[in-house]
Amino acid sequence: MTGFVRSEDEIEAIQERMAENRFYDAKQVAIRFRTRESTIERLLPPGLEPTEEPVMRVDVVDVGRSNCVGSFCGAGVYVRAHHDGHVGEYCVTMPMSTEAAITWGRELFGEPKKKAAISLERSENEVNGRVSRGDGALIEIDATMETERQLDPKPQTIYHYKSLPDVTGRGFQFDPTLVRVTLDSDLHAYESGSGSLSLGAGTASPLDELEIEEILGASYTEADLRSTQENVTTVDPESFLPYAFGTGRSNDWLELDNVSDRNRP
Repeated sequence: MTGFVRSEDEIEAIQERMAENRFYDAKQVAIRFRTRESTIERLLPPGLEPTEEPVMRVDVVDVGRSNCVGSFCGAGVYVRAHHDGHVGEYCVTMPMSTEAAITWGRELFGEPKKKAAISLERSENEVNGRVSRGDGALIEIDATMETERQLDPKPQTIYHYKSLPDVTGRGFQFDPTLVRVTLDSDLHAYESGSGSLSLGAGTASPLDELEIEEILGASYTEADLRSTQENVTTVDPESFLPYAFGTGRSNDWLELDNVSDRNRP
């Protein structure tokens, strides 16, 4: 399947994969932590509301195979939230190791993806996840697995916002859309334990702004994953602008301006 213009059969095959993404041999380490209510309120865009507990999750994942983007490593920072009572997690930022993984998720779901160096390693009960961008460490997870858990997979809900800047540079090409992704898991291993989490500073992704009040636990899973998605609602464009230009999902364009007077010595 190559070429600048696709055939009808090729288009159908690509759209089948877009409708149902499959990821195999996925290994994941995750840390859940309690943060401040004010942090949750500041992070959530219009269309999502906080849950009773101000809980966030950070994960690092290594995907062995997929039906859409090959092998890759990824990570994510998530805020527990709900839309009209449907509880899930809003993704604040999602580093990825490959261009294919970045393009696929960003264009299809609106996932807030950026290129990063990512690794996931395990030695006996010790699991380490690392994410760095440039010379700076963004995420460091060190976890110790202590208990094997029952394999009882439940669908996972992730919220994203799909938006596109208008060609004029002002506003959006279309109203920003809240997207709900449903992730079904075929679990092969599930363990829980304790761990530590370090979030790095920097204009690329100021993760150190996320206050870690209490580590709630760590987990390690091995699974095959299947994701489907749906449009939920549109949100007010003006209200969404501060989130669209946030450095979790976008580059810091002001910092990259090396022409204007503000950045001259």
